[in-house]
Amino acid sequence: MSWLWGSKRKKTDVKAQVVNPIPAKPSLLDCYDDYHEEIELMDDSRLFGPEDPKKLSENLPARLYGCKWKLIYSTFKHGISSSTLIRASRECGGSSILIIKDYMGYVFGAFASHPWNNPEPKFFGNGECFLFALHPEFKVFRWTSKNGYCQMIENNRIIMGGGSGIFGLWLDEDLLSGTTQPCETFDNAVLGHESHFKVFGMELWGFHDA
Repeated sequence: MSWLWGSKRKKTDVKAQVVNPIPAKPSLLDCYDDYHEEIELMDDSRLFGPEDPKKLSENLPARLYGCKWKLIYSTFKHGISSSTLIRASRECGGSSILIIKDYMGYVFGAFASHPWNNPEPKFFGNGECFLFALHPEFKVFRWTSKNGYCQMIENNRIIMGGGSGIFGLWLDEDLLSGTTQPCETFDNAVLGHESHFKVFGMELWGFHDA
């Protein structure tokens, strides 16, 4: 069914090669002062609130204007497996939105510019990447250009942002737990209720041309 909206596990040390990110392209709000778009979700979501897609869409790259949002992975539908999530991202291709809900009711996540299909433990992605919090308060944390630690897969662990040995968002390979800490890449706050969290549910959304 389509929805329409109007306008404590120890992490391993990561010694990764960094691919310098491409500068961010303008967001939809940067391009259109009077931006207004109807967002079509091709599937139902267990995590999005009624206005969440609209809020996020305003911060997406302008190249995604008019795209439909497709649910390509959900812990509620596909089980708990980072391998399944990575395979779904690879098959879909393109950018994606990862949304997480912890057991304290906080909802947060990340926009990834590139598919989660890089087999080498090195950072990739570009300055379009950002972290966000949806509930209880909406916030977006954009790339600062302080480093190129945008996104990475390391032993099926999903990572967004880093610097000084910490990560903005880090998910264990079992997708049951993770951490979120302020990092140089996005100058983000802790996204969840606390820095260490347990995952209640997770969804990955891709984009399809209208």
